[in-house]
Amino acid sequence: MSTVDPPDLALWPTLRNLFPLWWEQRRMVALGLACALVFTGLSLLIPVLIQRTIDRAIDGGEKRLLLPTLAAILVVAALRFAFNFARRYATARVGIAVEARLREKLYDAYLTYPRAFYDRHATGEVISRATNDIYPVRYFIGWGVVQALQSVMMLVGAAIVLTSVNARLALYAALAMPPIAVLTYVFAHKVFPISRAVQARKGHLTEASDEAVVGIEMVQAFGREDDVRARFGTRAEAVRAETMRQAGVESRFLPGLIFLPLLGIAAVLYFGGREAIAGTLTIGQFTLFITLLLQLVWPLEALGWIINLGQRATAAASRGFAWLDGIEPLAERPDPAALPDGPLAVRMEGVRFRYGTGSEVLSGVDLEIEPGEIVAVCGATGAGKTSLLNLVPRFYDPSAGRVLLGGVDSRDLALAGLRRSVALVTQKAVLFSVPLRDNLLAARPDADWEEVLAACEAAGVAAFVDGLPDGYDTLIGERGVNLSGGQRQRVALARALIAGARVIVLDDPMSAVDTETERHLVANLRSAVAGRTVLIAGQRLSTVLVADRALVLRDGRIVESGLPQDLIRAGGAFAELFGDEALAA
Repeated sequence: MSTVDPPDLALWPTLRNLFPLWWEQRRMVALGLACALVFTGLSLLIPVLIQRTIDRAIDGGEKRLLLPTLAAILVVAALRFAFNFARRYATARVGIAVEARLREKLYDAYLTYPRAFYDRHATGEVISRATNDIYPVRYFIGWGVVQALQSVMMLVGAAIVLTSVNARLALYAALAMPPIAVLTYVFAHKVFPISRAVQARKGHLTEASDEAVVGIEMVQAFGREDDVRARFGTRAEAVRAETMRQAGVESRFLPGLIFLPLLGIAAVLYFGGREAIAGTLTIGQFTLFITLLLQLVWPLEALGWIINLGQRATAAASRGFAWLDGIEPLAERPDPAALPDGPLAVRMEGVRFRYGTGSEVLSGVDLEIEPGEIVAVCGATGAGKTSLLNLVPRFYDPSAGRVLLGGVDSRDLALAGLRRSVALVTQKAVLFSVPLRDNLLAARPDADWEEVLAACEAAGVAAFVDGLPDGYDTLIGERGVNLSGGQRQRVALARALIAGARVIVLDDPMSAVDTETERHLVANLRSAVAGRTVLIAGQRLSTVLVADRALVLRDGRIVESGLPQDLIRAGGAFAELFGDEALAA
């Protein structure tokens, strides 16, 4: 079983996970159940009052009881309305609270899942499990559970009342119950797998929508609108087909749950009518039977809808709980080691790494970086540069070997402490839809503003910030959309400098900046990172030359290492990699 793609949970494990969330709302649940019990009692009382009105006031000649009994019925009906309102309010609160808690649990889990999880699952699928999949859970846990119990209360209460009046006639009325039970079981058995398929298809549809919106520039630039539209249409058609299949099952079974109770009414009309004609059953009692049986039509129909809703909810919840139960964050020791004070060395011993079941990306890398040293990691596309850098902040664990910071295995450190000590600038700078100031302070909100300004000067942010509408308070759009690619990279670099980390990992941090800006950044970078250990991956020789040492990766192995100028003169893999740039240098 994949540790980042576990199968959906079965029914009972899903219910075991749902129960604690439901139990957290036990006060509101208790209020809802109490109101449901009172509502049921009042619903049973109204037909009894009608029966007594008919037998005593209308048929029995006690006309003085007519108005008082009618008034009592109106009071009971008003009370029933009030308790029904309170029940619906309480159950709505329960459903909304459970929905919020489940979404919160998923979101909290998303923040701890390893990068391998996000490599395996599309963004749309991840979003869908915390949005689309939760809505059926809300309605089932809120309205469905209490309504189901209320329906059962109504069935039991009606059976008691009817049996106390005429046991034989009550037995005739119950003749429809066995086929109803069989129909309900078969319906639940058929609709559950379809409900799972519907939720999966909806996740695929969300994935297609997300990819189209996120990649809209490429879609429009390359004229791929028709392809994207066709892909979305295929996913939408799959959702429609599964939903129609589900509707087909519902249309075959749910009408039966409405029809079968009428058989009981028909039996009472026939046998009860004969007894009423013979005088062994009063008109009021006959009316009581008919009234109660008519009141049972909705509870029986509601049970069918609740079963359908329950199948959808458990199918949806099983997907979310499969991730919550089956995916573990990167393991941490209960008694984590501490990093030493001062600058940190970085060492890799026999490191091997592969993504999932793919081929090996790193094959026995041995590397030692002294505290405060700047090392450039070079290599052709796909050589493993980014993979090597991602091991330092422990986004992944090596398949074999060790990564050590300050002489301590990264797996022995607390993740939070490790990542406070390692700052990162990725190839694609990630900015948040908050003011520029908050983006810069994301890793260290309490940083001194003078320190922030110095980092912005070193990273080249100061060169363009005055041109922004509100300077450092300018709201940065989603993913930094209102900044250029080079500006986003400079903000990300400044953020890494402000973080105060003792190790800085720079993955091609200047790929989107112009040559003049790059010269400015290179000139200021060494002084900005003084005393910190730096790993930098770059595709430009001018970026690499800032390093004290350069190494070349090829096929997952270090094939060359040394001073950049010495490697150029050696004419080996390094000089070959940078071609004309190396000759010019």
